[in-house]
Amino acid sequence: MRLYPEQLPQHLQAGLSSCYFIYGDEPLLKLEALDELRRAARARGFDERHRFDTDEGLDWDAIFDASQTLSLFSARQIIELHLPEKLDKTGSERLRELLRQCHPDLLLLVAGPRLNQQQQKAAWFKALADAGPLVPVSAPDARHFPRWLEQRLHRHGLKAEPDALHWLAYAFEGNLLAVAGEIEKLNLLDLAQPLTLPVLQQNVQPHHHFNPFQLFDPLLQGKVKRACRILLQLRQEGVEAGMLCHLLARELSNLQQLQLGLQNGQSFHQAAAALHIWSSRQPLMQAVLGRLSASKLCSLQAMLAAADRAVAAFDDDEAWRWLYSLCVGFLDDQPLAISP
Repeated sequence: MRLYPEQLPQHLQAGLSSCYFIYGDEPLLKLEALDELRRAARARGFDERHRFDTDEGLDWDAIFDASQTLSLFSARQIIELHLPEKLDKTGSERLRELLRQCHPDLLLLVAGPRLNQQQQKAAWFKALADAGPLVPVSAPDARHFPRWLEQRLHRHGLKAEPDALHWLAYAFEGNLLAVAGEIEKLNLLDLAQPLTLPVLQQNVQPHHHFNPFQLFDPLLQGKVKRACRILLQLRQEGVEAGMLCHLLARELSNLQQLQLGLQNGQSFHQAAAALHIWSSRQPLMQAVLGRLSASKLCSLQAMLAAADRAVAAFDDDEAWRWLYSLCVGFLDDQPLAISP
């Protein structure tokens, strides 16, 4: 069963499963989901908790000792595991062995990173899915972020006018930890409701945060203005141009391979499956292939190569100029104004 963080309260009213797997790359939502599960467990008599972190190296013998040892003070206990980015064969086998030992007096909370499709096909992931609910955590996308903010404000007894809510979404996109702290601060200030744009601008310090993987989807959607804003913010946050070149090279290569497959008579889904493209991203890539010609993709690839050469020559400014031009090049299928 798959649960989303907002569904946990209702789920926990019906009871507590013996195992939960919380995974993803959004630190605030992951922390809050774990906290909610811990509170529910304490209310049911799970008074002892053992935490094992990958940062210190998972000592599986210690984990099994903890799971099999009854405390003098508590008959029910929580074993909390924080998994590494990649689980090796030994870890996979020991985790599955641990899952077979779950019982009503032992709650297993497993936290993990964002997983790709290959990892979600692994035996250990399937074992976790069989053992209890899966709780994926990821930041709400740009379309749903204002609604998430509205709900967060409401939780603290706050409301915001539409333009104020829009500004808040713009100011904190990609940084849920920061905006959660700002909302708590606004709650303490006892401001008049609903919050207006001037009030927010006076009391809140904007703090965007993006990761490099958020750049490409707006380009596929034709939202070039948004993509350029993300690109400039990534530069301000110290992301290296070379990293973006590497990521964009992979994505552009996928688009060209898809286009080649279509030209050779493959269906889009056959070509996408051969490239292991996530099903959730396939509609975006299919749409952009209908918008950009093969010659346009070649031109974008040439611009990326120019950015890569600038990186190799340690000309950072030149690399970022090419990356910005490449983003603008996704705007439509008109010929590029500049070329390498």
